[in-house]
Amino acid sequence: MKKTPAILVGVFLLLSTYFSAPWALAAVPTPAVSLTASASKISGTSWTNDGSIGGSATLSTAASPAPSYQSSDTSVALNATAGTLQYITQSLGNGSALTNITFQITMKINATQTNSSSNGMIMGWSGSFYDVWYQPSCLGFNTGGGDIYGMSTVGITGAYHTFTFVMSTTQDNTTKQKIFMDGTQQSLSLCMGTVNQTSKSFAGPPSSYVLGRYGDNAFYGTYNLRNFKLWTSELTSAQIQESYNALLTPASHTIALTNGLSSAVYRTASTLRSTVDIDGLVTFFFNGKRIPGCINIQTVSKIANCTWKPSAMNYNFITAQLITPGGNLTTSTFRIFVSKRTNNR
Repeated sequence: MKKTPAILVGVFLLLSTYFSAPWALAAVPTPAVSLTASASKISGTSWTNDGSIGGSATLSTAASPAPSYQSSDTSVALNATAGTLQYITQSLGNGSALTNITFQITMKINATQTNSSSNGMIMGWSGSFYDVWYQPSCLGFNTGGGDIYGMSTVGITGAYHTFTFVMSTTQDNTTKQKIFMDGTQQSLSLCMGTVNQTSKSFAGPPSSYVLGRYGDNAFYGTYNLRNFKLWTSELTSAQIQESYNALLTPASHTIALTNGLSSAVYRTASTLRSTVDIDGLVTFFFNGKRIPGCINIQTVSKIANCTWKPSAMNYNFITAQLITPGGNLTTSTFRIFVSKRTNNR
């Protein structure tokens, strides 16, 4: 049959629909600061900044010792021991005053803040009262008046989460300031105190961020830090989501039969299992063709199962494709021998 232009267009649209990722993309600008906790990025008290301003952040202390990279947790631990007074800082080198910034941080907040019975600083600005503060019931924006405009802390301590904070000096609490946790925007409210709008400042220029400390050398926070990015502008919700998605790039994807064998029986049900390191949607393939009923299966606790009845005997080849917000990953080929049924007539 001769393929008409209309048919060809239809086939193209069908393939585009099948192979396109279900997550929309938004262009994310290059951050001014990008810190990743790894042995290759941290040397002594210097932490390489892969962001646009370059240079390095300094692992500092007002006492001793300075914070350092710990390979066991792929993180930098701040103030795990009381009295160490540790923080991380770098000048942004900006020549004019900043009005909006966005920062993304992957961290594990310790429920017990070692330098205080209850509270600890996540990030501040040298010479400013404007910061992000943790209290047992609330995490959010502080202006130096015992205030926090933020989100509930229920269930967030003791495990790694990625937070994104939008800070602004130009608007009141409800229009500019935002918090996202693991890609989801949070509901915010005034948890405590009274906001001092006139204290909202990034100081400078130039402005210097301070991780783990109030801008005035106090309220040291206890948490483990894996990565940190900072933009000298307000990111959109779509850009914040996309930057978070980029952290979810899968690196491991394997496939096997749940019975541990590498053989199956013709037209007899077997269970294929996909095991991944990032949750997403899994499609299983038999000799390059999608297995009916095993398309776009949502993983649960990083596992997806597929009930499969082989439709061809002898050696067959199984693969599975994982689709996540941060990218796709296909397994290596799993070779399975399919034998005939013993009750064949």
